[in-house]
Amino acid sequence: MPKSSKPPIPRVKPTRQGELIAQYEQYATIRSGPLPDPQYLEHYERIEPGTANRILTMAETQAAHRQKIEKIVITSNARDSLLGIVCAFGLGLATIVCGTIVIILGHGMYGTILGGAGLTGLVGAFIYGTRSSRQERAEKDKQDNP
Repeated sequence: MPKSSKPPIPRVKPTRQGELIAQYEQYATIRSGPLPDPQYLEHYERIEPGTANRILTMAETQAAHRQKIEKIVITSNARDSLLGIVCAFGLGLATIVCGTIVIILGHGMYGTILGGAGLTGLVGAFIYGTRSSRQERAEKDKQDNP
């Protein structure tokens, strides 16, 4: 965004040897955002009537677009997370059921290994998911509150 500055103010100080030293102070204002300073909007409007309204409309349209994209991302992330949980639960349940069937058919050791692997996978996925969610929240908190 544009920078606005006040003109430098000279200050002259004599030294011991009688020389003059000039010091300058300069101030700057820096803005950031989708809209220019009101004084610039007014200047644009004087140059081309209707320009300020077009700039405001452009900023509003961009904000609405960004919010729509964010909503889509949040919705799809929630859907993907739920779908992953459902698929993991189904897969874990299927291995436990298959392990039980194998045990009923007389192969106790193999059925126990298969069912135990399914149960271990479910518990591991739950623990991993909980831990990674906690880490993501902690990282987001660090970014929001430096």
